[in-house]
Amino acid sequence: MKSFLFSAVTVMLCLFISCKDTGTANTASVNSDNEKNRANSKEIYRAIETGDVTKLDSIIDKDIVDHGDMGDMHGIDTLKKLFVQYHNQVKDLKMEPIADATDGDYHFTYFRMTGTAADASMGVPAGTKMDMTGVDMVKIKDGKATEHWGFAQGRDMMKMMSMNPTMKPCMDKMMEMQNKMNGNMNTKKQDTTTHL
Repeated sequence: MKSFLFSAVTVMLCLFISCKDTGTANTASVNSDNEKNRANSKEIYRAIETGDVTKLDSIIDKDIVDHGDMGDMHGIDTLKKLFVQYHNQVKDLKMEPIADATDGDYHFTYFRMTGTAADASMGVPAGTKMDMTGVDMVKIKDGKATEHWGFAQGRDMMKMMSMNPTMKPCMDKMMEMQNKMNGNMNTKKQDTTTHL
């Protein structure tokens, strides 16, 4: 039995190795695209952190579409204004890429964003510490970003929203609905107050 298992594993390993694409030109091209996309993502995050959007024309298409929860935003000028506004609304803003990947025309970045709300315009009280993770998905054409989708971790968003006293009743209602959907109707009411 051990001999059969060893033989089967050896055959599978040989098949795996023989089927592996050894085309270094193709691999080098994919790695080059991923490195370029990674550098471009970091440049965009740097623009958001600093408010300096002067380098974005070389990496974002002038007709970019940003698909957001509140509807689509069109054009690089609109995006630049949003980046500057976000920079001004969040003190000590940091955008840290955690992992990324390129697949065909799409680049994905899993990131962590931290900072402090400068005022209440972000929906949280001024001085609120912000810490969230999310994923940016960017469509690339001719070396420039043409479309963007952003996905935030719901848990992180709810935690920040719970810091706003006017949101507490809404958060409690959402937790009650979630408990009902999960069949936890008889469980103790969950506290949505954030304790730091």
